[in-house]
Amino acid sequence: MAILEVEHINVTTSDLEKTRRFYTEVLGMREGVRPPFSRPGAWMYLGDRAMVHISTGRAPITQSSDAFDHIAFKANDLLSTRAHLKQHGVAFKEFSVPDRELHQIFIRDPEGMQIELLFSGEDARLALNEGASVDVTRTSPS
Repeated sequence: MAILEVEHINVTTSDLEKTRRFYTEVLGMREGVRPPFSRPGAWMYLGDRAMVHISTGRAPITQSSDAFDHIAFKANDLLSTRAHLKQHGVAFKEFSVPDRELHQIFIRDPEGMQIELLFSGEDARLALNEGASVDVTRTSPS
């Protein structure tokens, strides 16, 4: 067996319209073709890939799913991303990655799933120059 790549993620929602708007209006994905499944849902595309499948049928029990922590999307244009999130009233936290030219913004979708927007290069340098917090979480030695 060989795992080749992440195909898609599936998000279960109790409010299809609110979740659909979040992924299109806030994250900039576009809704695209979805097979005619028996329950309502939507497929959100990045380019020609249906990256996020939104399904209904059962309401999430909590804001996290056991060991699942978050999904990350590569992003660019840090300044406009911050402004866009603020315009949509989306709370976010951000950190620079220690010893890497990477900067993270964390948000939550309407069902509470954590999403990371990962910036690199010039955007990461900009955040560090602004004095961004560096996540220095380290695992303690045993």
